[in-house]
Amino acid sequence: MDKIKFTGLAFLLMLFSLISCNSRVQVLETQNSVSVSGIGTVLAQPDMVLMNVSFSHTARTTKEAKKAVEQTMQRILKILQEENVEEKFMKTVSLNYDVEYEYSSGRRVRVGQRAQQTIVVTVNDIVNRPERFSEILDKVTTIDRVEVKNIHFDIENKTDLFKQSRELAYQKAFDKAKQYAELSKRKIGKVLTISEAISQDVAQTRAFMNNRAMKEEAAYFGDYGSFIPTGEQGVTSEIHIVFSLE
Repeated sequence: MDKIKFTGLAFLLMLFSLISCNSRVQVLETQNSVSVSGIGTVLAQPDMVLMNVSFSHTARTTKEAKKAVEQTMQRILKILQEENVEEKFMKTVSLNYDVEYEYSSGRRVRVGQRAQQTIVVTVNDIVNRPERFSEILDKVTTIDRVEVKNIHFDIENKTDLFKQSRELAYQKAFDKAKQYAELSKRKIGKVLTISEAISQDVAQTRAFMNNRAMKEEAAYFGDYGSFIPTGEQGVTSEIHIVFSLE
């Protein structure tokens, strides 16, 4: 029995020693490390645009309002087909049928039935054909009672851009760590931890173009009427890294 108690006590002492040793190692590593962050942003010209196209009609009955909306939709579809926009790049996001009212002398008066439809249209390849979106927009907005909202420029494939932004973020963090190590008369060692703070999958638009670029594009289109500057977009990654110090 005493032998069993002695063995158990020895095991507990050994376990405590290991835990204590590991704690000292962790504390030592914490004291001999540097934590830095890096942000990398890569700029690129957008190659696609998304826009919300809404249209509504009010008529005496729901059937009449629905028919008017369908006719408008057919006109829009014809324009998009002529511009080679595939059906998979058109999506209905809302379709509503409501009673339309107006207020007269403080009273709500029924006007008729209102039908409304909103579609999202994606126009690709605007880098190789920069005039394409302007032409589509000009044609769609000539249709009566059509509203175009939430025009958003984006980059279709951002995989390589994200790789570049991560590499840039890492390099910036490494440069910081190296400088801090030199200032403290130390050298950076291995990477202890890496964590990603931000990796934006929606590019941020830089809403500017220089005057020369604007004049060149305006000359290409012939006038400023159809000119829509797209600017540049930034794909951003932010990381936190802990390096050991030697």
